[in-house]
Amino acid sequence: MQKYFSYLIAIVFLGTVVSLSSCTKDEDPPADAGESTTELLVKKFSAAPALDGDIEEMWGTAQRLVGTTEVPSLAARGTYLNGDGEGFEESIGLFAPYSGEKYDFTMRAGYTAENIYFLLEWKDDEDSKDRQSWYFDPSDKLWKGEHKYANDAGDKFYEDKFSFLFPIGEVSNFSSATCYATCHQNLVIENPKDKHTRHYLTVEGEKIDMWHWKRVRGTYQGQIDDQKMVYAEATGSAANGRKGDATGQGGYSNNSQTLNNGNADVSVPKYVIPNKTEYYWISMDDIDDGTAKLITAVDAEGVLTYEGGSINPADGGYEHATGNKRLPSVTTRPFTEGRGDISITAVYTGTGWVCEFTRKLNTNDEDDVVFEISKELPFGLAIFNNAAIAHAIKPNLMLKFEQ
Repeated sequence: MQKYFSYLIAIVFLGTVVSLSSCTKDEDPPADAGESTTELLVKKFSAAPALDGDIEEMWGTAQRLVGTTEVPSLAARGTYLNGDGEGFEESIGLFAPYSGEKYDFTMRAGYTAENIYFLLEWKDDEDSKDRQSWYFDPSDKLWKGEHKYANDAGDKFYEDKFSFLFPIGEVSNFSSATCYATCHQNLVIENPKDKHTRHYLTVEGEKIDMWHWKRVRGTYQGQIDDQKMVYAEATGSAANGRKGDATGQGGYSNNSQTLNNGNADVSVPKYVIPNKTEYYWISMDDIDDGTAKLITAVDAEGVLTYEGGSINPADGGYEHATGNKRLPSVTTRPFTEGRGDISITAVYTGTGWVCEFTRKLNTNDEDDVVFEISKELPFGLAIFNNAAIAHAIKPNLMLKFEQ
């Protein structure tokens, strides 16, 4: 009897092991979805991923698009682009000092019945948000903004960004050139501070959907600026085919105004949050609840006055490049209607960016691309690392839908 019982226990134990092994095998993670250097295969999802910057396991079922964007070298600027007037920057490249920089990225995508979802990651050793902050120049006794266009490696005062271009219908040469189909270089400079390279289309009626995420200006409600590129009749440096979508408003304004300091009309910040340090935008909430104060006067020494107080730059903290009380260059608000179709959560990890974003497959907006799951769609990607215009480009990519 004891021998029979021992056999029974052994059989039960082995059966349990087999059963557990089967369960474990069934719960193994899915096989690697693989990767491509040219194709973004949009996975068919049974449910929407959470847009929180925390990469869920479901993203592991989507094929990875991997690659490297690179900043091209462009000709000398030919004019001055910053506010200090003519100078040596005329002779340096338009994208200097970013030219040749490369940024590795990984992208995945998925879709449900109504929406498309993207996960974009790229390496970046700094969360760039010090965008043209206001500082005080004691030699001129004027408030100035940090340069928009860097003149050297130590002159970078902008924000991280990325951009996508998708053709809306047929766009000449886009399937072969993607980003470069809209880019026109070495244009004759018609006005001071014009750039010699512009984006526009050369065929009237053609249109491109441009998604443009801005780290500072898109943070307020987690939105990507929904823009477009269209035909421009002019062909010189004044030509500009980049526009906002027809409906809605942008999500930011310059935090600037003109006041008289007793000697002349000068540019100064419009709002300040008193005693705040290391801040890079002022939201409409800050303005509406009174946290941000309207600056109402400036004197010849640069002292700013607001209701309830004043800012004396001589007290320190407003120095060029280093002052921790420098004021933001922008105020932020929601992107609305056609400008606000794309939602994003962007998380800086300490070594790079994790961005999850979504839009409807079809917004029924003539300024938006329609994602048709039966069709392939060429597109281009650009990454801006603390740069206003010097973008690293990855053209000739193709978006396809898993059926």
